[in-house]
Amino acid sequence: MIELKNKDELDVVFHAYYKALVNYASNFSINLDEREDIVQDIFVYLWKQQLEFPNEAALKAYLYTTVRNRCLNVIKHNKVKSDFQISQNIDPVEDSLFQKQVLEEEITRQLYKIINTLKGRKREIILLSLKGMKGPEIATKLKIEAQTVRAIRTQAYKIIKEKINALGYFLNFVLTYR
Repeated sequence: MIELKNKDELDVVFHAYYKALVNYASNFSINLDEREDIVQDIFVYLWKQQLEFPNEAALKAYLYTTVRNRCLNVIKHNKVKSDFQISQNIDPVEDSLFQKQVLEEEITRQLYKIINTLKGRKREIILLSLKGMKGPEIATKLKIEAQTVRAIRTQAYKIIKEKINALGYFLNFVLTYR
C-alpha cells in the first residue's frame, strides 16, 4: 500500500517520477513551463487529497493518466484561446492600440479630476477653453475682460501643471517600486 499522507512519502514519489512525467508530457507538444506546471499541480493535488494506492503500478497508472488528461485539457484550452483571438481579430498591433486608448482615457480622466478641484472662474474658464472657446469668446460669455480671462487661465494652468507634476512623481514612484 502506498500512502501519500506525509511529506516524506510524497517527496520520495515526487523525486522518483517528476522528471519522467515532465518528459512524458512533452509528447503532447506543450511548452516546458506548462508541462512543469501540470506535473507540479498533480503533486499538489496528491498532497491535498492524501491519496492511497494499492501498489506502485496503480500509482504509475494514476500519474501518467492524469498527466495525459491534463495535457489534453491544456491543448484544448490553448485552442479555445487561439480560436477566440482569431474570431475577435485580436492581433498584437490592435492590442497595443487598445492599451494606448486606455492610457489616453485614463490621462483625460485624471486631467478632468484635477480641473474639477479648481475653484470658480478658474474651473469655468479652463472647461470653456477645453470646449475650444478662445479668450475673447470666454470673456464675452462670462462678461469679463479678455485680459482677466488670460490672467485667470494662466493661474489655472499653473495649478494644473503642479498637480500633474505631483501625479507624475507619484506614478513614477509607484511604477518604480512595484
